[in-house]
Amino acid sequence: MGQSPFLLGRVVCLGLYEMFSNHSDINKMIDTINEMNKGVLTGCHGRYHAMFVVRTVEYILQSLSYDARMVEMGKIAALLHDIGNIAGRNSHARKGAALASVFLDDAGRLSPEERDIIVHAIRDHSEGKSISSAVGAALLIADKVHVSKERLLPTKNVDDWHKNLLEVENVDLQISDKSIIINYITTEAFCKDLLMDGYEKGFYLPIKAAEFLGCSCHFQFNGVNCEKVLTLCV
Repeated sequence: MGQSPFLLGRVVCLGLYEMFSNHSDINKMIDTINEMNKGVLTGCHGRYHAMFVVRTVEYILQSLSYDARMVEMGKIAALLHDIGNIAGRNSHARKGAALASVFLDDAGRLSPEERDIIVHAIRDHSEGKSISSAVGAALLIADKVHVSKERLLPTKNVDDWHKNLLEVENVDLQISDKSIIINYITTEAFCKDLLMDGYEKGFYLPIKAAEFLGCSCHFQFNGVNCEKVLTLCV
């Protein structure tokens, strides 16, 4: 890695999140993941996805009245959550947590407890086996709901499940009265059953994370509530 921008006097005026988002080595890793993703049908884990997750985590934590420090921690976890993909998709969450810990230690502006919250959130974001903080819960929701054509990089060999994702125009997440509403905006050609049958954790893990945050979680397709989600959570 190159020289750290966290050295004394280099970025003392920047907030915590800005320190990481301006880090040259982090940006190089994210750009490299972008290049690695080209032609990979399973979707982009580079900058576009990272920024969606950053914005969504920020919105969730702010809407639920968490303090500014917690919001910054959430944004840092969101920015770094997929950097493990630099070493391949296998165990990318574990690898990403290990890589993130290096940057977090280098920064020197986080308490041990704050560092552990961010590292654990990154390690847990793929499977959601041990949610332990609001940062981890918000990251899990933001990561899992990001399913849309804008994230896919289609190739000639498109299977039916991924072809169906190309019919998802956008995903909208709103919070009101401790209720998280996730609405998928799709074309008429979209098949919600095909999506749900192949992506169960994309529904039951956000519900689990919302419960940790003291919220209910509801899924919609084009503004219509989806009752089938309930059967995935039994």
